[in-house]
Parts: sequence; C-alpha cells; structure tokens
Amino acid sequence: MLKKLTAFFTATVMACATPLACNAEVIKHEVNVPPNILVLGDSIAAGYGLEGYSENRYSCASYANLLHDQYDAELKNAGGCKLVNSAVVGDTSQQLLDRINSGEFDADLADSDAVIISIGGNDILGLFIDFLMNDLGITSKSTMSDLMDKTKDIIGIAMDMKDMSDDMDKALKNFTNTLDDIINAVEAKSKGEIIVQTLYDPLDNFTAAAVFQSMSKDKISKLNNIIKEHSTDEDENERYIVADVFSEFSGHGKELTNINDFDIHPNKKGHALIASCIDKALRTKTYTYEEVVPDSSENDEKGKNAILMTATATGGLIVIIAATILIRHKKKG
Repeated sequence: MLKKLTAFFTATVMACATPLACNAEVIKHEVNVPPNILVLGDSIAAGYGLEGYSENRYSCASYANLLHDQYDAELKNAGGCKLVNSAVVGDTSQQLLDRINSGEFDADLADSDAVIISIGGNDILGLFIDFLMNDLGITSKSTMSDLMDKTKDIIGIAMDMKDMSDDMDKALKNFTNTLDDIINAVEAKSKGEIIVQTLYDPLDNFTAAAVFQSMSKDKISKLNNIIKEHSTDEDENERYIVADVFSEFSGHGKELTNINDFDIHPNKKGHALIASCIDKALRTKTYTYEEVVPDSSENDEKGKNAILMTATATGGLIVIIAATILIRHKKKG
C-alpha cells in the first residue's frame, strides 16, 4: 500500500511541476538583414579565382562570405547569421534547375530567409571561353600579344564569331524559360526573399579583346534584360529582387575582374562591390528571427496553482517517506 501511495504522490509532483517548465512563449523579432542565407548558382557565387578559394567555398573573400561576416556581426545578439553556399563551378541555368528539382537543396531552401542566385554566365560566356580556348588556343598562360596574333585573321574570326553569336542567341532563348522555372521552383520550396544578380561585362574596357567587345556587350545586355523583365509577374507583382551588378561594374571590368589573366571572374575588389550591391538589395526587405522566452504574465494564475499543488503533493510524499522509515525502525526494534 505504501508503495502505491508513494508512486501516486511522485507522479502528482511531476504532473504539477510540468506547467512551470512549459510556461514559455516565442517572440518574433524584426531585423534588417537575413539570419539564414542560401547562395545558389555558378563559379561567380562560389568565389572561383580568389586567393584562398577551395571547394568548400568558405575560405576566400567571396561576396557571399563578406555578407555573412557582416551580418553575423550585426546579428550577434540574435544568434548570428548562417550561410550555406551551394554554388557549383561551371553550372548553367539548366543544371541549376535540375539540382533544385532533384531535391538537393530542399532542406536549405526551407530554412532560408534569403536565396541569392548568380546564374546565366555559363549559358553565354561559357561559349565565349570555349571559343577562346578551343578555337583560338588561348590559355591562362597566354599573353596579350598571343591574343592579338590569334585575332589577325579578321575574316576567319568573323565567321567563327557569327556561329558563336547564333549559339548565344539560342542559349538566351532557353535562359528565358529556364529562369522562370528556377524562380518557380525556389518559390515552391522557400519562403525567403529571392535575389537575382545581373551579369557584369568583363570585356567592357578590355581593349586587347576589342574584336569581342561588341558581341559581349550585346549578349550580356540581353541576358540582363531578361533578368530584369522577369522580376515581376504579368500583374506586376514582385517575384524577386534584382541586384544590378552590371551597372556597378560598368566601365570597370578590367579593374574588377581577372580578365588580364584571361579569367572573367571577379577579383577581390569585384567581390567587395558585388557584396555591397547585394547588401543594398537585401536591405529593401525585413526579416525575422524567433526567441523563446519564459512567459511571466499570461500563465501566472496557472503557475501559482501549480506551485500550490506541487507543494501539497511534495508534503504528502515527505509524510509517506517519514512514515515508512518509522515503521521499518519499529520493526527492527
């Protein structure tokens, strides 16, 4: 009988104490920068070409890492900032879409407050790089004079460039549809803000490649127009925010990229400028983080009752324990 009473009062103590531990509430705080960032896209977003770059993407001064460090400091009292950089070197828009649809990013998309996308460069500039390397034999070890020598045959170059231009136009047509599919897929998997950055022109003041400048300007302008035009739906509702990197880089491609080494990727200064551009876009929105705090008001009465019941049950348990000890003591006597 004593065992049953002991078990009863023990259970009562635990049941009465439970409300005391559960009286908490979740408070949402509004902040100016996203606590959780997901970066998707290509080698520009990955930080390719920067000092310290490696496959883990987090050891170089890429714009993604710069944004993370800045926001982590700003949100130090809110749990900091989490960055996931899933950009893949060499990815085209179709490859990014395939990755999204495969479910590869589902968990990170669901957790994101902002999704930053850099895509489209490989759709068109990839064709240009292939032309330089495969048709002209230009490599990272080539010199300016090598490029000048390779482009002396104006007639031959013009014919090759016509083919390349046609291929780029086909790629741009495909990009129009693929970009829409990417945004739709991201919207279906994430409630975060979507940022799509425009593509800078690495050749805009690279006079050594003057023969290619006109084509580069034309195709990149078309790509960026697609990005801008598709940022709203047919009812003019915003689908994503455009971070206009192209305008920030305009006239400074040679200074902000590694084009002097025949590498179109941004250098350290270029990444810092992209970070600033995206930061401005991100700050046009507000974000929230959740804080769990004890509820000291709403359940005060319940808390008082729980304390009284806990004290009563505890007292009963003490009496039983004392009685048990006394009985055992008498038996021994």
